[in-house]
Amino acid sequence: MPTDQPAPLPRPALRRRHVLALSATAATVAATGVQVATPGSALAGGGHDRPRPGRVVDRHLEAPVERAYHYLDFVQDAYQRGDTPRLLQSYNNESQLMTTAFIYDNALAAIAYLARPTRDNVRRARIIGDALLFAQGNDEAYADGRLRQAYAAGPMLFYGGSPEFPGLVRADGKAAFLWPYGFSGSSVGDVSWAALALTHVYAHTRVRKYLDGAVAAARWVVDNTVSPYRYGGYHGGVQGDGVTHQRWCSTEHNIDAYALFTLLVRYTGDRAWHRHAKVAGDFVRSMWNPVDGHFWTGTQGAGPADDPDEINRAVRPEDPNTWGYLALRERTHARGLDWTARELAVTDAAGPNSEMPPGRPVSGVTFSDLSKVLTGTVPGGDRPNNRDAVWLEGNGHLAAALLERGDRPRRGPDDRTRAVHHLRQTVVAQERLGGGQTVGLTDDPNGGRLSDPAAGGTWTGRRLPARSGIVSATSAFDTGFGFAYFQRQHVGATAWFLMGAQSVNPYRI
Repeated sequence: MPTDQPAPLPRPALRRRHVLALSATAATVAATGVQVATPGSALAGGGHDRPRPGRVVDRHLEAPVERAYHYLDFVQDAYQRGDTPRLLQSYNNESQLMTTAFIYDNALAAIAYLARPTRDNVRRARIIGDALLFAQGNDEAYADGRLRQAYAAGPMLFYGGSPEFPGLVRADGKAAFLWPYGFSGSSVGDVSWAALALTHVYAHTRVRKYLDGAVAAARWVVDNTVSPYRYGGYHGGVQGDGVTHQRWCSTEHNIDAYALFTLLVRYTGDRAWHRHAKVAGDFVRSMWNPVDGHFWTGTQGAGPADDPDEINRAVRPEDPNTWGYLALRERTHARGLDWTARELAVTDAAGPNSEMPPGRPVSGVTFSDLSKVLTGTVPGGDRPNNRDAVWLEGNGHLAAALLERGDRPRRGPDDRTRAVHHLRQTVVAQERLGGGQTVGLTDDPNGGRLSDPAAGGTWTGRRLPARSGIVSATSAFDTGFGFAYFQRQHVGATAWFLMGAQSVNPYRI
């Protein structure tokens, strides 16, 4: 049974080194921490210049990092304060998803807080961890370790007046997962990220309940998502009914599971997790394209005519390549970072399809190769696809991966210089985009609430602190996967900026 009592860390065993998006409609605890500054491995072949994790990698990033942490604090306190378990609303109010809190974004926020483990940041990470444990332990139908895709961070009253949630805890005491939006499924990637965050919290506190929660989530993945098809691995998870399995396998999801299981070897002392990690790792390696030097997105199976025994070559996304290196840290796959920086490079400047204001453009990477060629209106919105839009979360991915690799080539800038460039470009977006957006409910000077979410999620909230959070994209763009990103302040993009700016690899502790 989970317990709040600190537990001793086991002797470390020998170990080997999905993205969700939105449419427009829809004092340091050193005594208990185990964070270690570890240079790049000989296997990876780099990391010689990698900064110590938890320190800002460039002095020009210090003020932007402080502002980004202020944004996370502000969003966490939008509806409740103190130590009440709660989640952060993923996007600003104007996203029209009301108080939706994706567990992926919240897992990132917890890890970003622990990148700088002050007493208050550890407290805030524990608040997220406690909320994840509540959701895991208070599902209306399951008690098997799974978590749903998203929950309510604050009050939600849906169109037509039903359902109504006061926040994460429903009136019946169950976790308020968001089935009206279709966010009721459980994916391998989401569940793995939640468990990774719980493992990070355990590593900094040694409070056993967090490790127990991580193990329960990992066990759900192992027990329910092993793929029976040609390439093996763990399939996408279960659909909204909680039962129907996905047929496709995601490279990204298996990267997450591999990293989680590898950490569990260390923190549980149970070497059986090596075997489960191998299932995921073998799948990830089988998705490597040695000719072009990148990872494929995974296997087919999303549509009835798709063959789950075949690789999906229709679209080539960014995250398997940066995350694949962060998790595996193998020289074989280091080329994926260069493929990403070269093939997915974009620069967004004011223009016909751009939402950038006149002045400084922003450079970085986009979501996939299709994002650079698709035309027409973005899914779920009324704006044209901006093929030059920067996916700012991707900038954080690439910066963190370049800092992990730490190469110093004979020609051209070294990895640290390239990483800092992408982070500074993100700061330009931080300073210029997302102004005037809101979150939470407006405080009434008399102690009540001036706002009511009953108007379908378009209520007036507290104005977000200026130049603080990172928007998900510089302009609206199509990912190539049937959804789009928009210029909305985003917990996930902000957390990845914080991890990149402090040279934190979330797959390691």
